[in-house]
Parts: sequence; structure tokens; C-alpha cells
Amino acid sequence: MGSGFLKEGAIEKRLYQETILGTAADNNTLVVLPTGLGKTFVAALLAAQRLGKHPEGRVLFLAPTKPLVEQHRQVWENAFKFGKDEFVSLTGEISPEKRKILYNDAQFIFATPQVIQNDLLSKNLVFEDYSLLIVDEAHRTVGDYPYSFIAEKYIEESRFSRVLGLTASPGSRKEDIERICKELFLEKIEYRNRKHVDIAPYVRTRKMEWVYVELPREFMRMKDALDNVFKENIKSLRGAGLLGNSKYVRKLDLLKLQGSLAKDAAENPDLYKYLSIVAGAMKVYYAQELLETQGIAPLQEYFMKLKNDPTKAAMRLRIDPRMKMCFAEAESLTKIGFEHPKMDKLYEIISTHSGQALVFANYRASVDNIVKFLEEKGISTGKLIGQVSRRTKGQSQKVQIEQIDKFKAGTFKVLVATSVGEEGLDIPVVESVIFYEPVPSAIRSIQRSGRTARTSPGNVYILMSKGTRDEAYYWSSKRKEDGMERALEGIDLKPAAQKTLEKFSTNTNDKVIVIADSRESGSGIMQRLSKLGCEIQLKHLDVADFQLSDRVGVERKTVDDFLQSIIDGRLMDQVASLCSVFERPVLIIEGSGLYNKRNLHPNAIRGMISSIAIDFQLPIVTTEDVLDTAAYIYQIAKREQIDEKREVRLRSGAKPRLLSETQQYIVESLPKVGPSLAKRLLQEFGGVSGVFQASEEDLMKIDKIGNKKAKEIRSVIESKYSLQ
Repeated sequence: MGSGFLKEGAIEKRLYQETILGTAADNNTLVVLPTGLGKTFVAALLAAQRLGKHPEGRVLFLAPTKPLVEQHRQVWENAFKFGKDEFVSLTGEISPEKRKILYNDAQFIFATPQVIQNDLLSKNLVFEDYSLLIVDEAHRTVGDYPYSFIAEKYIEESRFSRVLGLTASPGSRKEDIERICKELFLEKIEYRNRKHVDIAPYVRTRKMEWVYVELPREFMRMKDALDNVFKENIKSLRGAGLLGNSKYVRKLDLLKLQGSLAKDAAENPDLYKYLSIVAGAMKVYYAQELLETQGIAPLQEYFMKLKNDPTKAAMRLRIDPRMKMCFAEAESLTKIGFEHPKMDKLYEIISTHSGQALVFANYRASVDNIVKFLEEKGISTGKLIGQVSRRTKGQSQKVQIEQIDKFKAGTFKVLVATSVGEEGLDIPVVESVIFYEPVPSAIRSIQRSGRTARTSPGNVYILMSKGTRDEAYYWSSKRKEDGMERALEGIDLKPAAQKTLEKFSTNTNDKVIVIADSRESGSGIMQRLSKLGCEIQLKHLDVADFQLSDRVGVERKTVDDFLQSIIDGRLMDQVASLCSVFERPVLIIEGSGLYNKRNLHPNAIRGMISSIAIDFQLPIVTTEDVLDTAAYIYQIAKREQIDEKREVRLRSGAKPRLLSETQQYIVESLPKVGPSLAKRLLQEFGGVSGVFQASEEDLMKIDKIGNKKAKEIRSVIESKYSLQ
């Protein structure tokens, strides 16, 4: 049923796909297939079946990144008989207003989950007519990732729901896999590995090789020094009875100890010195990892950060003679271009193969170093790293797609990638995948290896430094991968998948509106507010994270962010801005351990809070977690809008005092008009009246105003007002 929607020969008929389809047609199903074996085609077969059953139904295909969204859309466009306008990719670059139209026009929607979550929160999307939800890379369904929220809304709203989860690696523990299925309302698992009899005819040969290197004596001098500093810190912690006597101390052990000390230090101040020792041990651990597995360039970059780190732990390390020796050695080796021996092995592997290679490295500094090294050897090399964030410079999704396309086209022989390249990328021509270092994660290891041997035989090389954590990470990943196979074979989903559906509020008598900064959408707060019945309006806010009325703005900070903003000096500026814009501002500090983190003295924190409360008369509310924060925001908004009958403030910015400021304030409210453009418009047309009377042609004479922007400005001025 529904096969008439697919082009003849677009999908090769394979028995295992038909078997999986039989299960997925009648059950919400998790499909676990090795990469390159057609998870996307299984989804297409199910979509065709659902359309045959529900012709009016739409299909939503979720993928975690824009490159994956585009890839899936292109595959489906080629497989189905529908016109291209029935397939649409939606990302944050498309305005919410346009997305709302596209939801109604297209049959197949491909989107990132963040976009769908935002449109569900703002009521731009309703799932009533969607007959299939496909969740790619379903193993991401953890924590506050949007997949869980979207699935819950879908199950509640759809008239004929069906969910399909896709992954090559759902996790290594039974409880992790059950959790994914529970969050996505999945009832069955269809699992195949490369050894299954019905998969074997389609699996391409994949050779695995472990390539060992010896650390040079220059590295060993630093390794010995770092090991001694680390052991000294561990000895202090063991002497205080805070750590056991196991031979190996893992990063996880230190993180757990840090958490327990943070809880107890408020009542026992003597523990603060041990918190600092733990912090120092973790910094040395990281330096050890960089030296052993990455090389001098990433280590030197980290040492430069450590030299500017203001914490007591970092200051103690800086005066240690052994650390000083490491600092000097790293700087000296950097100047002469000394490389990790993995680099020569990497070049040897790449130069002995004529085909393309995909290299994975954990750190961006390593990626840059590898790219530079290979290009100096005359090998055309591209790089693929994560997006730009508030603190780091990366690649936009547009640049990522360009890099992938160039690699597919053969412009680069080698593509060097961080974890962003691990999931789903369909690059059939890759002959070799090279791990610059092993990863202690079964999911990531499987994803990396799956980038080769998709349509032809391939090779996987894993570079490992002898006698280092490289070896430990590899065996950890191997154990977890074996555990995943055992867990998948032994799962009975019936009890695990019965997630209680928490109904979203439908009370419209007392509608509460929350204007939220779009950057807060990943915190989990807005999902909770939606369940409480709030109408969410997402905007980019310059001041405050939430606006609850014409006078109330709320700044939310987690404990970590609050303390960091004290350290870097942001806090007082943010507080001053908040108080200048809102008549009744509120500061929420979310989480526990306020006095037990970042090695800040409790009196420094108390002094800052006292200054905020007294000097700025700014109320401070402390909350336990995201749910508690959402409950407070809802109650404040309800009190302001329902009890006090106050309107929601639609704009931010300090209230103008001078006439010129008022004029600029009004003109800035026009579409895509900022302060500098507002001033130019007022100067050109003599005042607010002149700006509002200017024609499209007149507006286009102003620099930075094109036809599109001029039309938008005139539309706002001329359109009839409506409350809708």
C-alpha cells in the first residue's frame, strides 16, 4: 500500500527493509541499522505506506543538523513522484511567518528539532494532520534535547500518529535504550548488525587497523612531570579520605568528588581547599590528555589559557616548578614546529591511498593543526567543525554544507572533522576513516566507523599512543559496543515504552503570554511553560530573558552562569540594563551550590547579592531547577496579566527621555531598522512624519535599504491594525 507514490527503481527492494516496514507500519518503532544500509529508505517506504492510508496526512522528518536535513530532503525528492515544492527544508534562517505558510503548503517537512520546538511553543505549528514523525539520530533523545518534547506534542495532537526512530547506535546500556523508546513512545525495536544473515549480502568489507605510535622523549619529560603533579594532588585527596585506593583515577571520579564536596563545603568550610585540589587535578588531567593524544599545538593553546586562569587552582599550578618546565618545553617545541608522532603516521596512511579520507579529531585546535600539517605536505584538505557560539568561533551551517559538497566533489582529498561529522553524512566515496584518537563512547565510535564502506570496501584506522589513555579509551568503547549488542538483543519494550502523556493545558479563559528570548529555547523552561498553558512569543531580546508585562522583565541565571558573570564582570552591567528598562525587574538564580563552585569566597558572593538587592533594589528569587523557575515565571506572569490586568511589554530598551531619543525609538520599531539606520532616516526625511510618509522609492535611496526592506517598512505603516 502506498508504493505508487515512489518512483520505479528509486529504492532497491531488500528483504530486511520489507520486514522492518511490516513492524513499523503497525507500531511506533526504533530502527537500529548499521550506517549505509538504508535507514532513510525504510523511512521513505513507511511514509509511502502512511500516505496510502491517510492521503491528507503530512510527514515530518527531524534531523539534528542542517546538512542532514538537506541530505534527507534531496534523497526523498529523488525517490518520490511528488513535485519539488512538496519537499521543504526548514531551519532557523527562515522566518517564523514564512515557516507557518510552508507547513500548510508542503507534504514533506524536513527540519531541525530546535525549529520545530520553537514553532510548537509559539503555536505556528499544530500536528493534527501529521501522519508520520521520523526522528533521525534518535540516540540524541536525552536531557533537554527537543526530541522528547516534540514527540509528546505529536502524540497528543495528531489524529493518526506513527513514530519512527532511526539510529545506528542507540547506546550501550539497556536502560539508556529503554529511555529513548519511552521518550519517543516507541513500542518495538528492529535491530540488525553487520553479522545478521539478511544484512550480510549488502555489507561492504571494512578493514579495521590499530596504528600504534611511541611518544618521543621530549613528550615523555613533560608526561612524567604532569604525572607527578597529578599523583601529588590525588595523594592529598586520598590522605583526607576523599578518594579510594584504586589504581586508576578517572575524570568521572574527579567530577563526582567535586560534586559531593560542593554540596558539603557550605557547612564545612575546611573542604574548600580540597575543592581547589580537585580542580587542579582536573586541569592537569586535561593537559595529560592533550599531550598524550593530541600534540603540542593543542597543549600550548591550553597552557596559554591556564596562564590567564584567575582561580586558585590555576595559580597554584603556575608556581609549580614542574608545570613551569612543561610551559617552557611546550612553548619551545611549538616554535620549532614539533609534532605528535601521530602526524607522520596520519600522512603515511593518507599518502599510501589514492582515495579520499575522513579524519576525526576531538579538539578544534587539533583539527586546525592537522589541516595545516597536511596542506604543507601538498594534500588538499578541508575542515568541518561546529557552529559559532557565544564563546567560540566555528563554522556556520552554510559553510559546513559547502565543505561537505567540496569533499563530495573531490575538491579535497581529506576532510578533517570534529564530532559534527560523525552523524549521518552520506559521502559514499570515502575510502578511509581515520581516528586521530580513540573515543570512549560506543555511539561515537560506531558513527565514525560508519562513514566508510558504504558502497564499496573501506578502511578504518585508529591512531593510538602506546601506554596512554588512548588505549584505555579504545577498550572502553569496545566494551560499550559489545554491551549495546547484548542490550538490544534482550530488551522487552512493553513495560519500558509506556510513558505517561502529560497533557498540555488547554485553558484559554486566562491566557498568559510570555515573551521569551529565543536563546532560552534549549533550557527546558519554555516546554514547561507551554504545558502550563502559556502562549510563548519568541523574540531576540537585548535585555532580560523573559518579559511578563509592560513593567516586569526577568533575567534568569543558573548558578554557574551567575558566578561566571561575577568573575568576568558582566553581572553589574546586566543588572543596570535590566533596572533601566523595567519598572519591576526580577533576577532568578537557578540551581544549588551557590557558595561551593568556582572557588569564589562566599563573602564575595554575598557582597554582590547585597549590592544588587540594596543598591539596585532588584528582587532576587532562588529556584531549585528548571521546573521551579517555570512555575515562578508563570505565577508572576499570571499575577501581572490576569490579576493586575497589565499588558505584555512588546519591546525592550531604556525608555527615551529626550525628544530626539523618542523619535529614534519610534523609527527603530520599523522592520530591520536599527539605531544607525533610524538616525539616517530621520536626518534624510526631517522627522518621524517624513519617514512614515516616504515612498518605497524614497526609502530605497537610503544606504542599506533595498526593495525587500522598503516593502516591509511600507507594509507595517500601511497595513490595517488587527488584534489577530
